[in-house]
Amino acid sequence: IKKQASTSPNLQARFEYWSAFNEYAFKNATFAKAFNKRKPGTDHWMTLSVGSSAYHIDVLQLRKRNAISVEWYISEDKTIFHSLIAHKDAIEESMGITLDWRELPDKKASRIVIEKPADLNNQADWNNQFDWIMDTAIKMKKAFKKYL
Repeated sequence: IKKQASTSPNLQARFEYWSAFNEYAFKNATFAKAFNKRKPGTDHWMTLSVGSSAYHIDVLQLRKRNAISVEWYISEDKTIFHSLIAHKDAIEESMGITLDWRELPDKKASRIVIEKPADLNNQADWNNQFDWIMDTAIKMKKAFKKYL
């Protein structure tokens, strides 16, 4: 397991999770073709580029809630959110997933999220978590790009 220089246990745990994620995810040809590898960090999120600076996919470790999530993050453009939510049923049907659509009218950004309970401290379960993240991110990219 890779170590990051002098960090808190929480930051170290995040770094180890993302390092393991990269190691695992980018051995998968479909995932590696869909996304560029990012350097693992100590943030609770990792950003996956989907070809536009207006939006991206964030993968999150939600340690306080024992969960992981994948979200389509739209930086500042509510029209993008509206063009996607207009196709909500088709998007969710093609993904086989019900999403949490958060326009966040009082904020610049909007988020479309799916969350899953996960024991982030159980390394034996990490590959299952990574599989879910990879599968969800690939489905999300494919389903959303149709309407952008």
